[in-house]
Amino acid sequence: MSSGAARGGRGRGGKFSKPKRGGGKHFSRDLQPLNADGEVDNMWAPRNKKIDEDDSEEDDEDDSSEEDSDSDGGDKPNMTREERRAAAKARKSAAIARKGGRPQPGDLPSSSEEESDEEEDEGDMPANPNHSAAARSQASQAPVLPDEAAAEAAGGKAKPKGALSRREKEALAAQQAKERYAKLHAEGKTDEAKADMARLKEVRERREAEAARKKAEAEERAEQEKSKTEQLAREARMREAAAGRGGRGGKKKK
Repeated sequence: MSSGAARGGRGRGGKFSKPKRGGGKHFSRDLQPLNADGEVDNMWAPRNKKIDEDDSEEDDEDDSSEEDSDSDGGDKPNMTREERRAAAKARKSAAIARKGGRPQPGDLPSSSEEESDEEEDEGDMPANPNHSAAARSQASQAPVLPDEAAAEAAGGKAKPKGALSRREKEALAAQQAKERYAKLHAEGKTDEAKADMARLKEVRERREAEAARKKAEAEERAEQEKSKTEQLAREARMREAAAGRGGRGGKKKK
């Protein structure tokens, strides 16, 4: 039982165990090389025999290579400083002459030659149909706004139809359509004009009916006022007549 618990505890501990991070600083101590005796090897100390032999072999190889190069260069005659300058100058003039004449094997093309080759390659390519003379002239001209084109057309400065650009043609067609619509609208032939006329007719009829109603009401009020006035006048005459009869009948003669 205890062994099972121990195994279970180890398992849980292994599950929740984490590597330790941080802690104290650990510096390396043995940074200097040691020799076979365990002593610190001094860089200024005499080297062993094997290293000396290796260095001597390398020095012999260097000497032999230098001697070979000297023997190769010895075939050429010794040149003074003035002769070397003259030879360099001759080489320079020969390079300039080659640049002006036929190219020699190993010569690199100059920048001007590369540009001329690129121009020749471009000349061999087929021409772009979009890069025509008319397109270039149209691109060089300032863009014309539709309002300006319409104003020019209205002012009598109309160009030939073939000389107009696409925008100018569209502006001219829009201006002409606008003028045609305005003419038809003035004649009452457009849908908008017909709707306006029907609305105006309805408004006119409504106003006429309102005016007739007001006129009838005014005539009716005038008639009522007239009848009322006549009735009041009749009543007044009747009262006066009754008062006159009463006064004559009240006095008795002796």
